[in-house]
Amino acid sequence: MKITDQKTGCDYGEEGVFRGTFRFDNPILADYTWPLCEIRGTQPGPRLCVSAGVHVNEVSSIEASIRLQTLFDPEKMRGSVSIIPVINQPAVHKYSEYVCPVDGKNINHTFPGRTDGTFSEALCDAVLNEWVKGADCYIDMHGGDLKEKVSWFTIFQRTGDGEFDAAARNIAMCFNSEIVLALGPDYMKRPGRPPTACALRKQVAIMTEAGSNGLLSEDDISFHVEGVLNVARLLGIIDSQPTSATNGRSLCDSYIWVECPIDGDFHAEVEPGSIVRQGQRLGSVCDIFGEVLDEVFAPATGFVLWRITHPSIRKGDALLTIVEEAHAG
Repeated sequence: MKITDQKTGCDYGEEGVFRGTFRFDNPILADYTWPLCEIRGTQPGPRLCVSAGVHVNEVSSIEASIRLQTLFDPEKMRGSVSIIPVINQPAVHKYSEYVCPVDGKNINHTFPGRTDGTFSEALCDAVLNEWVKGADCYIDMHGGDLKEKVSWFTIFQRTGDGEFDAAARNIAMCFNSEIVLALGPDYMKRPGRPPTACALRKQVAIMTEAGSNGLLSEDDISFHVEGVLNVARLLGIIDSQPTSATNGRSLCDSYIWVECPIDGDFHAEVEPGSIVRQGQRLGSVCDIFGEVLDEVFAPATGFVLWRITHPSIRKGDALLTIVEEAHAG
């Protein structure tokens, strides 16, 4: 990483608050710079990396990453907190949903990436190997794109190693989630999110979601901010007790996509975070004259993780996802 100091704080790597920009070493990424704030305490300790803006319309998480920059006091903390507020720099001011405009890939489903791949693949590799490498924990924050509404949830990756999985679960539980999704070890066989990629090298990472429709919400922002602070408390970066959760944080382990059966306008009858039963009607698809073309039913019993909010949907596109509650043992 090639660091450029904004001269508004300390030099990079010194105790205090650094603000500036950097370039990744990979030449595939040479046309872009990334903003960076890193707060380093006067005492040694853990390293926490926090990012947002993998999807640039998920503004509650981006705003949370900005507010977090002022909430760590170098004089009263151990270790360091490093924050990249916007990962998907090519999408800034383009408002592209989900994907990176350079190669059309969803960065969130491309980790761990590769050095000689497309832009998104090279970016994922650089994030992990130039920035997150050596961190005790990585938190990637998300928050509801332009046409979706999400429950408050966190994702961590299970590996089958009991000690590692328990540590990752404890980090995920620091957030006041409605749902905590524990991905099974089979997810590690294919590209995916940061929690999966980091778990391959026994590094704890989680993904968080709170927000909807590209709108700022104080509740959603606070979900992210307080959750990150709780992780810092758990790691011992800041010396105070984690705040108590008010939501149930139901532990789930399977992820079912529900697709639209026909072109039309989908009218949902369920909301993110709600429980649905197998066979329950989730909504109907109508034509432009309001005539019902088809109905959509729950394929399983579980929680609605998120749903699309724009009614106009093509056949085969995702309407929502359902996650099933994890079984004991």
